Amino acid sequence: MNASGTIPARRTALAGFVAGAAGGVVVAVMLVVGLFTGGMPVIALALWERALRVLPFQVFGFLIVQLKFLAKPLAFWGMLVSVVIGLGVLGLVLTRWRALRVRPLRSAVAAFALSFLPLTALTLGPASDFLQARLEAEGVSPTAAGIAGQVLLALSLYALAFSVIFTVGRRLLQPREPAAPSASDSSMTRRELLHRSVVVVGGMLAGSMLARVVSTAARPVVALAQSVFQKIKGLPPEITPTKEFYIVSKNPFGFDPVLDAAKWSLEIGGLVGKPQRLAYQDVKALPAVERFHTLECISNEVGGDLISNARWKGARLRDLLALAGGAGPKTTKVAFRCADGYTESIPLPAALDPDTLVVYEMNAEPLTPKHGFPVRLLVPGYFGMKNPKWITKIEPVDYNFLGYWERSGWTDDAVVQTMSKFTTRVTGARVGEEVGIGGVAYAGSRGIRDVEFSADDGRTWIPAAVKPALGPYTWVLWGALWKPPAAVDYTLSVRARDGAGRLQTAAETATLPSGATGYHRLRIRVGR
Repeated sequence: MNASGTIPARRTALAGFVAGAAGGVVVAVMLVVGLFTGGMPVIALALWERALRVLPFQVFGFLIVQLKFLAKPLAFWGMLVSVVIGLGVLGLVLTRWRALRVRPLRSAVAAFALSFLPLTALTLGPASDFLQARLEAEGVSPTAAGIAGQVLLALSLYALAFSVIFTVGRRLLQPREPAAPSASDSSMTRRELLHRSVVVVGGMLAGSMLARVVSTAARPVVALAQSVFQKIKGLPPEITPTKEFYIVSKNPFGFDPVLDAAKWSLEIGGLVGKPQRLAYQDVKALPAVERFHTLECISNEVGGDLISNARWKGARLRDLLALAGGAGPKTTKVAFRCADGYTESIPLPAALDPDTLVVYEMNAEPLTPKHGFPVRLLVPGYFGMKNPKWITKIEPVDYNFLGYWERSGWTDDAVVQTMSKFTTRVTGARVGEEVGIGGVAYAGSRGIRDVEFSADDGRTWIPAAVKPALGPYTWVLWGALWKPPAAVDYTLSVRARDGAGRLQTAAETATLPSGATGYHRLRIRVGR
C-alpha cells in the first residue's frame, strides 16, 4: 500500500489479469471438450480456422515442413493459450476501469459482453458449419436456425462462465483498502497476493481437468523392412502397414471426426437427376474394386516421409453418381464435403474415371477413423489433398469450386510431381566394398520408367534396379550396389523418369503451392 493508503495499481492489475486468465483456462477447456455442443469442439475448431486464415499460408507451410507433425498441435495449443492470455488482458482492463471497481454486478455484465461479442463474431459462422457437418454425418438434418441457436447458446454459457469466475476470482484476489493506513492492516503483501493467485488458478485448473482427461498417443515410429533386394537394407515395405501410413488432416491433433457407420449417411446432390442419401451398407453393396495405390501429401518435402502405399477397396465414384441419375450436362467439377468441414473438388473427367474410388477398406480392414472412416476418396494422379476423408456429401457443380486448401493459396491442379528419394542410411562404407543404396520413386498415374543415381554431382548417372510396381498408381522400390572408388566424402543424388519418359526436374522448389521438386541427396563417408 502506498503512503496515501490506496492500493498500488500494479497489484490491482495483477489481480485482474490472474482472475481473467483463470476464467480463460476454464473457457479453453470447455472449448476443447465441446461442452454444450454435444461433445463436438466446433467452436475451438472455428477459432483454429480463424487463426489459420490470419497466419500467412507461406508461414504455415514453412512450419509444416520444419516441424512436421508437431506444427499443428503446437499452433492449436498456442491458439488456446492466446485465448487464455486475451481473457486475462480483458480481466486486467476491467479491473483498471474505475466505474467497475466497486460495482461487481456491472463488472460481471461487462465481462460477459466483452467476452461473448468477440467470440461470437469470430466463430458463429464456421462453428455452425462444423456442427452441421458433424450432425449430418450422424444422420441428423438440423435446421440452420437450430444450429446457430445451439452455437449461440454455447457461446453465451462460455461467456457466463468467464464472467462468474472472473468476478469471484477478482474479489478473492483484490487487496482491500482499509479505512486508515496501518502497518498491521497491510497484510495483503505481494507474497500473499501471489499465493492467492496460485490458489485460484490451481482451483480453476483442477476443476477444468475434471471436465475431461485429454488422451494423447505417440506417433508410431516407421519401421523399415527388409526387401527382396537381399543386399540392400533400409528399403520400406512395398505395402505400408496401416499404423505406419502417414496421416495429415486440416484438424489439430485429437480433433479428427470419429463417426458411427450406423448413423452416417452419404448424400449425393447438386447437378444430378435423382438426389440420393445412401447408408454405409448401400455403398458397400455396389460392385467393389480392389487395388494398390500410393498417396503423397502436397506438403511432403524432398526426401520427406509423407508418402505411403496401401491396398484399398471401394466402389467406383461414377457408379455412385449413376445411382443419382448421373452428373448433369453443365457439370464441370464434382465437389466433396466432409464431416470435419473439409471441402474439395476434382474435374468431372477425373470423377468419371473408372479408377476413381470411394473406398471403405484399407489393407483388408475397414478404414480407421484417422484414415477417413466410413469412406474417403481415392483418385489417381493427385496429391493427398484431393483425396478427402470422412465424406458426407458428393455434389456435381457447374462452377470453379475451390476446396479448403485451395482457398488458402495451394494449387487447384495438385497433380503429383515426379519424385525419388533415398531411404537407406549407409555407415561404415569402405573403398572397393559394395554399398547398398535404394529408396522409392513415384509419379502418380504416370508411373516410373527408370531410376538413376549419381556420385559425382550429376556429371554421370548410373542406372539403378527398379522393382516392378504393384499397380499403375503406386510407388516403386529402387536399389543399387555401388563400390566407392576412393576414401572421400560423397554426396549421392537420385532422379527418376516417369512412364512418359519425362525426367524428374532438378529445379528446387518449396512445397507451396504445387509440391516440392528437386533431387534428394545422401551423404556417405567412405573409409579405407
